[in-house]
Amino acid sequence: MFRNTSRIRAIHRRPGESRRVAGCCRGPIILLTAILALGGCVSAPTYKDLVPQSIPPATSQRLGGTVDAQSMIIPRYVEGGQALPSGRLTLLLDGFVTNDMLKPALGEAVTKSNLFAGVNQGNADYVLDVWVEKMKNHTPTMGMGEYTADAVSIWRLMRTSDGKVLFCDFVNGHGLITSGMAPLRRSLFAALRNMVENGIAALSDRSTEHFGARSTAGLRKSMGNAVPEGYAEWSATVKQNWPKLRMGLTFTEVEACIGPVKTSGALVKTYSQGYTEEYETSLYTVVFLNGKLSRWEVRGSGQ
Repeated sequence: MFRNTSRIRAIHRRPGESRRVAGCCRGPIILLTAILALGGCVSAPTYKDLVPQSIPPATSQRLGGTVDAQSMIIPRYVEGGQALPSGRLTLLLDGFVTNDMLKPALGEAVTKSNLFAGVNQGNADYVLDVWVEKMKNHTPTMGMGEYTADAVSIWRLMRTSDGKVLFCDFVNGHGLITSGMAPLRRSLFAALRNMVENGIAALSDRSTEHFGARSTAGLRKSMGNAVPEGYAEWSATVKQNWPKLRMGLTFTEVEACIGPVKTSGALVKTYSQGYTEEYETSLYTVVFLNGKLSRWEVRGSGQ
């Protein structure tokens, strides 16, 4: 018995060395644990993860007719990013969720709502366009604490026959995860799921008009087979007065020529950094440097 014990001791490092080895490995183990918690060793996500669990079906508030439910996730990155002791790490959004997941989830949620006779991609009585404009998250340092996420989107419902906008409003979603695997991803899912739930509820609400985002996206190019009412007139005005634009015009002078820019209802992208401002619609792009027009281009029909 004692002989075996001595033999076992002989093949181990000295006690002091063992403690040092264990201590130096503690950091990587903690880091590995944090990485596993963020990425998660859980089953692969599906679009079902974005479908709200409970959607009360509409009864007296039904619109009737079929709807083409479309969606687009615009941002490439998650605002906020991953918190680290050295700063924040920017995260690609499509590493967590893509529109290939959101679109079928939206369609299933709309079907469950019973607001329409059915969901029919491509040829329908209505077109529902949903644009995810921003995705934000708060991730605690070293992965300990609450993971929150927020989604900002625009929902627009149009009648296909005449392009009449029936609904155009901002819809937000919030997600909170406090435990479990892959909390960052799950918080983003929870925010999008809540956004879909809130959007369906807003579409069902007939107690008030929902046109809060009309000046932002009322004339934005649809992802379905519909052209927003008023787009032709706006497009004609822009094209007719486009030759009047000159280098150095102020923002006010540009709007006097082609009409409202920030509130045109057709903006798909804005960019502002330092002295540069850029505004893009499906029809044109204008760039201002120090408040003066520096670049402008128009594209085909834009619709």
